This record gives sequence, structure tokens and C-alpha cells, in this order.
Amino acid sequence: MKSNDVKRSVKFYREGRSAGDAPSMGRFARMRGTGLPRQRRRQQGGDGSRGRRGGEYGEKLVRVWSLIMGGLAAVSLAVVIFLWLGPKMKSAGGRAGQVSSGPRQEARVVSRFASPSEDEALALVRQALSIRNPEKVAGFFRPGAASPQEVVDFLAGMKSVDGVVERYTWLSSMDANRLSIDGVLVSFNDPEKPRSRLALLTPDETGTWKIDFDAFARTVKPSWDDIVEKGAALALVRVHIVKDSYYNAAFRDDKQWVCHRMASPDAEEMLLGYCKVGSRQAAALNWMFSQEEKMTRATLEIRRVDGGESRQFEILKVIAEDWVVGEVPFDEGFNEFD
Repeated sequence: MKSNDVKRSVKFYREGRSAGDAPSMGRFARMRGTGLPRQRRRQQGGDGSRGRRGGEYGEKLVRVWSLIMGGLAAVSLAVVIFLWLGPKMKSAGGRAGQVSSGPRQEARVVSRFASPSEDEALALVRQALSIRNPEKVAGFFRPGAASPQEVVDFLAGMKSVDGVVERYTWLSSMDANRLSIDGVLVSFNDPEKPRSRLALLTPDETGTWKIDFDAFARTVKPSWDDIVEKGAALALVRVHIVKDSYYNAAFRDDKQWVCHRMASPDAEEMLLGYCKVGSRQAAALNWMFSQEEKMTRATLEIRRVDGGESRQFEILKVIAEDWVVGEVPFDEGFNEFD
């Protein structure tokens, strides 16, 4: 909390009678000389009242200083307790908030090869997207399962799908899925629906940085039309995923399932993905959410289940924490727990 957010105030309290206290008799006139012998009264004369006033002032002064010293002691005790307990509470809170379901990865993956500079990365992506000769594809892309001709056909058709390229934005390191990755955001100027694609660069075994085509094209198998409209039973999808709380139909039990909302720029309808509580898929997604603010990219294997709604799927595998797929499924680094 900032110091200027702290407002100090002084409260005044009126003394009152607590339960069990004797009832007050109220104020009454003190009879002159009461309790003193007659001779002693004459000896004191006019100095008696001044003496009484001095005694009352001294008693008040003692009470005031007692309250001040008591308050200082209380403040000092509170400071000592705070300084002693504060670090312990912070440490305990940190342990409680940790995700212990899998190994935490470093922000930057150690690579044998130096990353391209900003100028090199931007030039590589510009040149790659201009390719129309299948023979040049291997020099700029990791094509995955796509043939060089399929890559060229996709690049040639981007203008009709996304619009004209407006700008390239260097994103620097975007390491994920135990891979060294650098990113360039390609933005298009479609006036109706602004679109963009991620050119994610990874080095091959010789240190040549290339664009992962499947991540750039947001490849899904089968197509989104087959998944959404034709009800494909099993699919591999590249989506944006965020936690949700829709429990219904076959996934009505929130003690058994964890709900997520899935979206893609290539699909109109949002889907719902569920993984079992305590599963390695749930652990992997929880870890991913702990690294991001709310939403993250993921490559998933999903399937329909009997009794589920048309947009509900079970998440079978978390293949990658981004759209670049590694050799080992990402969720295999996490453990199931009860």
C-alpha cells in the first residue's frame, strides 16, 4: 500500500459506565472543610484551594503522560510483530501460490545458436512471405506436414483471406515448449476485420532460423468446418485459451471437470474445452496461465464426448504451450494428482 493511501485519524471517545459499574451519583457540592479538624482548617486558610488545584493538575499530567507512554509502547509492539511476522507471511503466501504440478521453465531457452537481430528477422519474414516458387520454401520455412506447393498456395492466397500486409513488428524472444523461438507479428489492413499472423522463427540443426509454417497458418486437423459444422469426433487445434465456468450437459460436475473457453481467428464460434480435475492436462494449463495474465496460446488435441453440447470438447492432450509443436507433448512434463 502506498504511503499516501494511508489516512491517519484521531478518534475521541466519551467515557461511559460499563456493565457492572456502580451507578454514578452525579455532581454534588463539596461542603467546605469536610473531613478536616476545625483548627487545621483555620491554619490552611486561602492557600487550601490553590493546593487542591495544584494536586488535581499534577494528577491530570500523570494520566496524560501515562496514556502517551502506553500508546508508544503499543505502537512499538505492533512494529516488532509486523517486522517479525511479515517475512514469514510473505514466504508462506509465496509457497501457497506456487504451481507445483510441473517443472518451471526458464524465460529464455538456452540455444546453441544466436538469435537473428531485429533487422535480420524482419528481412527474413518479408522475403519468406514473397515466395511463390516451391523450391525456395525449404530455405525459409519448417513446412511440417505441408508440401512446398501447399505452402506457396497458402502464401498466394493470404491477400484474399487477410488483406494486404500493412506492417511487420519484431517481438524478439518468445521461447516456449522447450524451444528457442523469436517472433515477428505480421499485421494486415483489412478495414472490416483487422487481422494478424505470428511468424515464429526457430533454428534448425544447422542454426538456420526458419518460420514454423503450421504456427503461421494456424493449422488445424481436420478443418474448422469439419470440427464445428460437421461434428468431427477428434481434432488437433491451435487456439487462444482462457479459463471459464460453464458447466452443463456431460460436463455439469465442476468437481470433476475444469472449464476453458477456446477461440480462433479462423472460427466464428467459441468452443469450450474441459480437462479432468487432477489431470496432467489441467496441471499443464494451470502452469501456462501462471506465466500469462489471462489468455494464452495452445495447441491441443480435443474430442467430443457422448452427451456433450455441440461446442463442448474434452481436452485429451496439451501438445504445446504455443503454436509451435516440439518433439514431446508439453503436458508430459507434468504429473497427475488426486
